[in-house]
Amino acid sequence: MVSIKAVLTGLLGVSACMASITGVVTDTGSTPISGAVVKLETGGWTATTAADGSFTLGATTGTLPVNGKLLPNGLSAGITGNLMTLTIAERSAVEIATFDLNGKELSTVRQTMDAGSHSIALPQRRVGVYLYKVKSGNSEFVLKGNSVGGATSASALSTQGFSSSKQAKAAAAINDIIAVTKTGCLNYRCVQYSSDTTGLKIKMIASAGTLTDTDGNVYQTVRIGNQVWMAENLRVTKYNDGTAITKITDSAAWYNIYNNNLMTPAYCFYNNTTNADNIKKFGALYNWYAVNTKKLAPAGWHVPTDSEWEVMQSYLVMHGYNYDGTTDTLTNNKIAIALAAKTDWLFAAADIYGVGNPGNDLTKNNSSGFSALPGGYRLYGGNFYYVGYYGFWWSATEYYASTAWLRYLYFDIDFLYRYYGFKSCGFSVRLVRD
Repeated sequence: MVSIKAVLTGLLGVSACMASITGVVTDTGSTPISGAVVKLETGGWTATTAADGSFTLGATTGTLPVNGKLLPNGLSAGITGNLMTLTIAERSAVEIATFDLNGKELSTVRQTMDAGSHSIALPQRRVGVYLYKVKSGNSEFVLKGNSVGGATSASALSTQGFSSSKQAKAAAAINDIIAVTKTGCLNYRCVQYSSDTTGLKIKMIASAGTLTDTDGNVYQTVRIGNQVWMAENLRVTKYNDGTAITKITDSAAWYNIYNNNLMTPAYCFYNNTTNADNIKKFGALYNWYAVNTKKLAPAGWHVPTDSEWEVMQSYLVMHGYNYDGTTDTLTNNKIAIALAAKTDWLFAAADIYGVGNPGNDLTKNNSSGFSALPGGYRLYGGNFYYVGYYGFWWSATEYYASTAWLRYLYFDIDFLYRYYGFKSCGFSVRLVRD
């Protein structure tokens, strides 16, 4: 008897394939948004919303490709009723083995098939969950089937044939990300955990326009109360007069600013990355001396003061932007839920402490549109810390000779913290409109 462990080897290391994802895109009320582009980022499926805002992501033929793509030999499969539809790109020997969840092999079908699509009758099963291991040539994967009243439906669980180390590396808290774009709205990105998801309700927030920095980078903005904020972290490398900001990659040189009170304006990217996608996502890290030049922002914008951060925070608290939709008090606010983006934050205390307790996870809804991301920080000593866990943002307000006010979010705490940091630290920057 083949063990269930053997059948499921690697399942946790590979994203589940969605048989279909359906939903509707509206504004923050209930008005449908047509013409929005909806994409499953890893799977690659794309759809455009109809006049009523509806969309469907998935295989229109009923075939289930693994992770959104055919395997190297073109193998894919799907189940409708008691028929498995199998597609192969070349003639090969095909084996379909059926297991129950105890690992007992219930039946096996072996057949040599020509290239093309084939329908294979599955044996009638009692109500329950079954696993179908499909193998063709050197490629194989597993379908999870749910039998109800003699009819079976299924979704792909895993692709076999990859090394265990690669599968372990692929293990993540997410299956995929749904991204939605539409002119006039903030870009929407959200982690999608579940397979076979239907009836998603996606609400897009109106954009307040864009701003362009000295490098030509274009950023989305959002209105929060009477203020207009960047909805992305700044990544400019030149001041608004065109001169270059000092870029420091060396840890000793960064520490030298702190150790010798040099007050040198400087910036860097987290871990000195050159990855354009990461730079665009998380932005740059600036020390406060760069902020204090008052030349980071293009005309009409500026780094927010401590009091301007307080205005934004108070507005969100007093207008019910909390995870449960209720108004909270300034001393016990939960607005991190409304500020944090729906992607890239780590989700459980186990990620840090290695324990099973998931902790006080941020159930993020980004209802403010601020789209805060955990870009980490660079300490005054020059080392980088905690991308994925923390987001820090400078204010333009000095606290003491060597420190300035800031705001920060932590991945499993639902408060927006006000604190102060050494001016030689590297933190993210958001701009607010004059």
